[in-house]
Amino acid sequence: MMDEAFLPLNSIIDKILDIPGDFKDEDSGVHSYIYEIEIGTPIELDISMNEDGTVRIGTVPPLYRVDTSFRPSYHSITIKAEKYTAFEDGE
Repeated sequence: MMDEAFLPLNSIIDKILDIPGDFKDEDSGVHSYIYEIEIGTPIELDISMNEDGTVRIGTVPPLYRVDTSFRPSYHSITIKAEKYTAFEDGE
């Protein structure tokens, strides 16, 4: 069972990548397009096994930072996404 403070890893990835492909400010005449994005962040992981034997990965940003002589070990994740446009023939 996953710790209730954690979210499934796939939902975090979906939220990170939920960025509109373009930004417009018609009043200022500005239009920006995003074709590629790369995001890196430290994360804490909760890895558990479901009753059917499948692995479930939960994650949150580091919950706290405490100055001690022993620092917790954080994992890191880097996500790189590129815009994909299908050809007219569907490939």
